[in-house]
Formats: sequence, structure tokens, C-alpha cells
Amino acid sequence: MAKLDELAQYYDTHDMSAEMDSGHWETEPAPPDPMITTSLRLPKSLLDRVRARAAEEDMKTTAWIRVLIESALSEAGRNNIEERVRRLEAAVFKESA
Repeated sequence: MAKLDELAQYYDTHDMSAEMDSGHWETEPAPPDPMITTSLRLPKSLLDRVRARAAEEDMKTTAWIRVLIESALSEAGRNNIEERVRRLEAAVFKESA
């Protein structure tokens, strides 16, 4: 008998209500943009440099890499003069606050 068939037979013939009572239901919806894990192969020397830079900015390595990627992907918006002015105003008003 295949393992899947064994499991099906077990759950068809056993009462699982006690186990379900001790569990909990997930009531919170999943976040709209969940974080996904991926693997990235880098030369050790490059990863060492990335880790050092992230540490200088008191950030985790993966968060620092994510910031760089997000920045690179928003480069198109940086060429838009209105977007550049908005970013400059935000930076100026943030610094003066």
C-alpha cells in the first residue's frame, strides 16, 4: 500500500477532533506582498564586502541587498523631473524637521 493510501486510511478511520481542539485557526489574512526567500550565489570576496557595507549601515545583509535592488528598479522614476523634485523636497523637509 502506498504511503498516501496509508495516510488516507488512517485519517478516514481515526477521530482527529482532540488534536484539532488543541490547535489554532489562522484568522489573519496573508500580507498583500509576502516576503519570498531566494538563493543568490556570490563570490566569497563580494559577499564579504556586501556584509561589511551592510554592517556599516547597521543593516542585515539581505535588507541591504533588497534596498539596492529596489533602488535600481526605481531608476526610471529618477529620470522624471517631477519625481526628482518630490524626492528632494521630501529630503529637505525631513532634514529640517
